[in-house]
Amino acid sequence: MADKKRLLDVWIVEGNTVYREVPFAVVTDWLQQGRLLADDRVRLAGGKAWRQLDSVSAFAPYVPRAEPLQTADATEALEPVDLGFDFKRPGEEEDEDVDMIPLIDISLVLLIFFMMTASVNSGFFSIINTPGAKHQVSSIAAGSFWIGMDVKSRGGQVEKTSDGRIHPWYSFGKEQRELLEPTTDHSAVLGALGKSLDGAESDIKIRIRADRTLPIEHIRGLTLELQTLEAQLNTQRPAGKGRLKFDITGEVSEPKSK
Repeated sequence: MADKKRLLDVWIVEGNTVYREVPFAVVTDWLQQGRLLADDRVRLAGGKAWRQLDSVSAFAPYVPRAEPLQTADATEALEPVDLGFDFKRPGEEEDEDVDMIPLIDISLVLLIFFMMTASVNSGFFSIINTPGAKHQVSSIAAGSFWIGMDVKSRGGQVEKTSDGRIHPWYSFGKEQRELLEPTTDHSAVLGALGKSLDGAESDIKIRIRADRTLPIEHIRGLTLELQTLEAQLNTQRPAGKGRLKFDITGEVSEPKSK
């Protein structure tokens, strides 16, 4: 087993992709192959602070260096370039047409604003591509909780393990409100759910809003952990209070109108 201190998390900035627990030797190979650039980020596996690759002394010998500019190159760069045509400023008579570009820009800004406002009012802060339904599905029941499982963050960041598998982003809320922003730490979601159930009674409805492209193992694993949390909460409940029962369902998208 590789030494944990030699494992690194690598963030490829251009693709906004994170690879977890990558060996030091693999990172140096990626640098020499040009797969990593000097402005990409790296940190110790499981750490929090990211550092730019060219600022880490251990990777300095592997970062490609630009060749110094030769005198002849500098002289050639200063020579004027002949584009083959003469640019002349248009006359005043050509300025009669109204410039529509500012109006189009303002219209796009207003359109984006109204779309974002509608998304917030709908209750879900992140749109998850849940599996489709053939028939009409019921709306979210009053007092029910939901747990989101997406393949990327709101900023489009995709988390992957060292073997290339997708690491889901989890979110948590109740009814139309989001109580926890997207995170890759599923234990934070379980902790937030446990705190929200202080003093709760009877059945607890929980909907799993999982992206349709996620492997079923992720949904099955979350379901098992919810069942474990249910047992722990019932063990800790004072005598005389009824047992909690989790009613776990999977969310599907509304059917398309014909």
